[in-house]
Parts: sequence; structure tokens; C-alpha cells
Amino acid sequence: MKRKILLGLIILGVLMAAAGIFTFLSKPDPQKVTELGLENLAKANSFSYSITQKQSVQGQQRLLNRISGYKNGDSIHIQGQLAGSEVEMIMIKDTLYNKDPFSKEWIKFSDISVAQRVFLVELDPLATLQLKELGEVMLKGEDVVDGKKCWVCTLKPSIQNQMLERFWSDFEYTLYISKATKTVAKAEVTAKNKEAQEPMWITLEFKDIGKKISIQPPAAAK
Repeated sequence: MKRKILLGLIILGVLMAAAGIFTFLSKPDPQKVTELGLENLAKANSFSYSITQKQSVQGQQRLLNRISGYKNGDSIHIQGQLAGSEVEMIMIKDTLYNKDPFSKEWIKFSDISVAQRVFLVELDPLATLQLKELGEVMLKGEDVVDGKKCWVCTLKPSIQNQMLERFWSDFEYTLYISKATKTVAKAEVTAKNKEAQEPMWITLEFKDIGKKISIQPPAAAK
């Protein structure tokens, strides 16, 4: 009887050790999974997305921007709230359509200026995810985003977005990378204001990656 118990304990120990080894080996390299997740998102021709940006002002959290949008190639359609104002814009190649928040009329700009391009970059979710160097990437575990199982990776990168870098520092990213598509499904970004040293938060979510999305100019644009 004692032999059977001892044998059972040995078998159980071997199985547990094997399970531990399998779990360890099945975890991906966080650097590689992050690089691949960002690369696949950047290569995606189309997707829908949302951006929420909040900032702490004198200890009070305030909403700065809440944007939802669609991207198809070089075309983009966004709408939502930007710095407290309602905004809706459609960009198709070099033509920009802006909906006046008061008259609700669409205004057409056939030649987008450099200043407008910089402004539009701030609304492009990929601009926030363009990084110079990833730095050390840590695998923090797993989570579910929009029904998709994801790896969760954290990093403190150096960024390429000059507008963000001008006002903010100490960037920290948490990326949720879909196991199935190897693509970033969600990103959480925190930073500190360079002057006030108060925090800022950006949350980005991506859906419908690679699906057919139609973006057309408004029918009644002046």
C-alpha cells in the first residue's frame, strides 16, 4: 500500500514538473511578440479604432479626447470629442473634409497644409505606436480583449511622435497582443506632463483588422 502511495506521489511530481516545463516553454519572447504585434498592426490596410485621452489637472482627472474612427489605406474617417469640441473629419488621399460643429455643413480642403497634417497625425492611432526603441519588454501575463486572448507586455520605449514628446515624458506602454492574429488589440499609454509633472493616460483599441471598410467623401461638401 505504501509503495502504491509512493509511486503515485512520484508520478504526480513528474506530471507537475512536466506541466511546469511546458508552461515555461510555451511563453513567447516578449520582445519578439511585441515587435510582431506592432509590425502587423502597421501593415494592416484597414481597421476600426477608438482613442481616449485623459489628463490629470491639479489632481482631477479630465477627459481631453475621445475619438472613434475607421482607416482604409490612406483614407480615414474620425468622429468624437477633441479638447471639448465635437469633431468629424474624413481624409481621402490629399483631400480633407471637415464637418462644421455649428452649421453641420461639410467643408472641403483640397490641399492639406503641413500644419493640418501635423494635426491629423495626432488623431492617427499609429502615430502613438511609432517607437524609436522598445527598451526592456516584460511579459506580464494574459488577458482577454474584445473576446480575444492576448499576451500582455509592458515597456518604457522612446517614441517618434514629436508632438507627444514635446509636452510629455516618462512614457510607459502596456500592449495587449492577440494570440490568434499576432496583432496589437489594445494599448494603454501613460506619461507625465513635463511642466506640471501630472499624469496623462491614452487608451487605444483596434478592431475589424483587415476587414473591408468603405470610406466615402460626404455627399454635400462645399
